[in-house]
Amino acid sequence: TAAGGVAGAGTTLPPVAPQAPDVVIRLTALKDQMRFDLSQITVAPGQLVEIVFANADLMPHNFVLGAPGSLNVLGEAADRMAASPGAQQQQYVPELPAVLFSTKLLDPGQTLTAQFRAPAEPGPYPYVCTFPAHWRTMNGVLNVVAPAGRGRGGAQ
Repeated sequence: TAAGGVAGAGTTLPPVAPQAPDVVIRLTALKDQMRFDLSQITVAPGQLVEIVFANADLMPHNFVLGAPGSLNVLGEAADRMAASPGAQQQQYVPELPAVLFSTKLLDPGQTLTAQFRAPAEPGPYPYVCTFPAHWRTMNGVLNVVAPAGRGRGGAQ
């Protein structure tokens, strides 16, 4: 769906034509640390998120957002990809329903700006770098949290 669909239902967040975002997230791959500078990011359901992803490290990195509970699935699939001849052309992003959004691999010193619509369903969505073996330490959580007072009850 346009708002991201149900998490884990095999839906992919649709690409978004560049427009004024609801929130801008600045994320950096830290030099010589094999991690992102942010381990937790919080957004509201359905927000238009702009990510400004900078690679300050000396090796390539990407940003892959997954469905809740998919950290190990994504990471292990990325590790298996490493032996595949086409893995680099795929930017080391596994072709799995759990992948909701991904960037290309950024070379050292590159910065990329991209937009995606936050999932409609509140919950913890893992993000990782899927370059081989990076996911074990280079990961974080995009927390999709409904704003206070926006109803969590059963009545509609």
